Amino acid sequence: RAGVTRPHLYLAWDFTVASRQGLTGRMLAIRDRAFATLGAAAPSYTVTQVTDYTPEQDPRIARQVTGTVAVPSYLTGDGGPGSRLHYGRAGGDGTPPTKDALPTPSGATVSADFVCNIPRSATAARPAHLSLYGHGLLGRPTEINAGNVKSMSDTYRFAFCATSWIGMAAADVPYVAGTFGDLSAFPAVVDRLQQSFLNFLFLGRTMIHPRGFAADRAFQDAAGRSLIDVRGGLHYDGNSQGGINGGALTAIAQDWTRSVLGVPAMNYSTLLQRSVDFAPFQAIMDVSYPDPADQQLIFALLQMLWDRSEANGYAQHMTGDPLPRTPRHQVL
Repeated sequence: RAGVTRPHLYLAWDFTVASRQGLTGRMLAIRDRAFATLGAAAPSYTVTQVTDYTPEQDPRIARQVTGTVAVPSYLTGDGGPGSRLHYGRAGGDGTPPTKDALPTPSGATVSADFVCNIPRSATAARPAHLSLYGHGLLGRPTEINAGNVKSMSDTYRFAFCATSWIGMAAADVPYVAGTFGDLSAFPAVVDRLQQSFLNFLFLGRTMIHPRGFAADRAFQDAAGRSLIDVRGGLHYDGNSQGGINGGALTAIAQDWTRSVLGVPAMNYSTLLQRSVDFAPFQAIMDVSYPDPADQQLIFALLQMLWDRSEANGYAQHMTGDPLPRTPRHQVL
């Protein structure tokens, strides 16, 4: 009677649930400001340990290098579990003055841990390709020591470097578990994940910068020749959580255009109760929020925040339709 035909009825309910700015604006502001400050320089880093393996100790990996990369902190306090994105001037209380406020540097520095494996197949004549690696659920960057990653490294001459997904890394387990007893604390999880994206980007820049790892003896042979190929570009490979978060990371990446997302997914709120890994957290949640209907509402509300730090909020920009100042990507 109103003149709306059934095939067009959906138009009456067409509305925007989240804008590109609302989903990605904070992270893009963090990325752009941090790299504008860095300029053409290599990020500052510290090598803390170099371990050379004999073929008997490890037939696939010749050397492991660990250390930290200095990354501008966009978090309050010391940046540890429970910290939030910082807003306003350095030293402020971190409270956003308006709904459109963007995170600002706190004036402090985050020491992002890294672990790099140089394959036995890499030589000065045939240096290793470079790839970041994203670890799994609440894990550690030492996941690059898994057998499948070592085999990929040696067979195809890849030097993998990994850092922690702070917010959802091993060190965050106590805090994350606690949030399911009091979900008002949950925003810190996704805020720290956004800082972890910047940590990954700075590690990647250190890997490919001529004055970064390639200029360090830890990444050279005995004659001082680099074992890593900075001219061949950078790549990304991640599994499980590294596939979920890696989708968002890829969508904002400026230093690489090819990623592999292994056993990935997106939309954590849909995944949680379908995963056996969530069982211990479910037990905590059931005590504070026993009503299953309340739990579903809570998951939907949490996802509105989680979208800013996982693939769900970035998927449409991951390959085509790239975000501003970002190249197109190819994703397997």
